[in-house]
Amino acid sequence: MPRPEKCKTLSQLFSLFRDLINGPVRKDAKDGEEFSDFVKRVLKLNKPQDWNFICSAMDLLDDTTGAISHFLRFGLDGATRYDELGEKYLRLYGVLNSTYIQQEAVYVICKGCQLLNQRCFREKIESLDIRDARHRLGAHSVDYMEKESNEILSFVPIQMSLGGYHCEYINNNDLSGGEINLKAALYQHLDLMIDIMISVIEKMNKTLYKTNKEKMDQVSEHLSALITERNGGVIMWNEGKPSIVIHPFKAE
Repeated sequence: MPRPEKCKTLSQLFSLFRDLINGPVRKDAKDGEEFSDFVKRVLKLNKPQDWNFICSAMDLLDDTTGAISHFLRFGLDGATRYDELGEKYLRLYGVLNSTYIQQEAVYVICKGCQLLNQRCFREKIESLDIRDARHRLGAHSVDYMEKESNEILSFVPIQMSLGGYHCEYINNNDLSGGEINLKAALYQHLDLMIDIMISVIEKMNKTLYKTNKEKMDQVSEHLSALITERNGGVIMWNEGKPSIVIHPFKAE
């Protein structure tokens, strides 16, 4: 699959997840049952408030994916014929914080759905290159805490380096330099978000539909098709369902 299609795969996973959990919620509550208690019961949540956070997370996932997809199309320069430094800074800070918001939203879903390996995913999120760049350049530029030394550092992007998907920066404490390939860092981020959402959907499918094999198989088939597309295969969709599946060629 061409790399820019990672955003498309992620959006499709978000849509599948939304449909997956909205299915039980569309059923009727018991007489006199509060909606919050009803949602907690049918989705097997830890507490009623988890539903509110999951709903907010789902909306944020769509919004942030749109922002990241646009950045992957146009980079720091944007969809403009003007060479504007202010535009580059807006897009730099925008994409760094879009990824951060998306990571936190995905993790809220991890917790709400009680994923067993959520701690492992948390560690992987914390180690992402784009997350570290967000902390250094998009949030804590003058109060970045270096974990190894507990020293407070400050970082500034180098104006002349901003362009395409490239950003260099200076550590003003010791004048050392650093750089980040934003496109590569975004692909790394998207791969992890896709991995997490696949695990979430697999878990919730078994949790919600363990007594409904037909529905479980439908979700599994849809998810399998999205994984095939992610790995370079081709899927022909008919009314939102995979009709023809062409698996990627694997060399012996």
